[in-house]
Amino acid sequence: MFSLHGTRILGVDPAANIAEIANRRGIETIPAFFDERAAEAIVARAGQASVITGTNVFAHVGDLDGLMRAVDLLLNDTGVLVIEAPYLVDLLNNLEYDTIYHEHLSYLSLKPMCRFFDKFGMEVFEVQRRDIHGGSFRVFVRRKGSSLPVSEVVGELLAIEDREAIYHHESLHRFAAAVARNRSDLRELLLGLKSRGKCIAGVSAPAKGMTLLNYCGIGPDVLDFVTEKAKLKIGRYTPGMHIPVLGDEALIERRPDYAILLAWNFAEEIMNNLKAFSDAGGKFILPIPNPRIVG
Repeated sequence: MFSLHGTRILGVDPAANIAEIANRRGIETIPAFFDERAAEAIVARAGQASVITGTNVFAHVGDLDGLMRAVDLLLNDTGVLVIEAPYLVDLLNNLEYDTIYHEHLSYLSLKPMCRFFDKFGMEVFEVQRRDIHGGSFRVFVRRKGSSLPVSEVVGELLAIEDREAIYHHESLHRFAAAVARNRSDLRELLLGLKSRGKCIAGVSAPAKGMTLLNYCGIGPDVLDFVTEKAKLKIGRYTPGMHIPVLGDEALIERRPDYAILLAWNFAEEIMNNLKAFSDAGGKFILPIPNPRIVG
């Protein structure tokens, strides 16, 4: 998107294979962790940045202080840091427990983020709520001292967090109890279908889906296979439960009776792409927030 407007862009990604793919596509990308060393190298080579973006990155970082020291080095005086990540309010309200897995070291909400950025002389000045991934927020951060006002949305979201009591133990206990009920309900639905001789497949193999499969104890005795369009995953097995991963075409070729959407956050898009499956009589299952059959 940035390149379409003539903006100079530079990516940083620690996964060498992903960085290689990005470079082949014309997006210059450095295969490294974004830390102070990387920031110093970028400044020496290209100067400071006007915008630093991290989509679904911030919650994966173990050393957030180190990341912010790198941001401080790289960001120019009037620059903006933009972070997008799943929002804890939505995670709790929509029972998105499958978002909780090893790569996510933080579960983000606005109040502690404001305090965190304050340590580095920065402030949150704008927030946008997003529908993606079951509910995310996009947080805009700048150095303190700007003459421009802070958006009213910041105060509104802080008030919502207090009203929703997301920092109270009681709220987390209720969430845990609801998660246990979801596990029981989902297993009851799937095992009931299997007892009637139905064939069930999984659609897509995102990390969140692996949390759901392992927590709920859904293995190859329940799902005959999982389909994927990502070539890096096809021909492998789901971690933990060891269900074979096939290409999406297997859903049409093998024609299972039901398909559970493990990437339920993209349900509408996936069901539209796999309309041939439902047109042939197949039905989809959405596991979260309440297990249900659709189509």
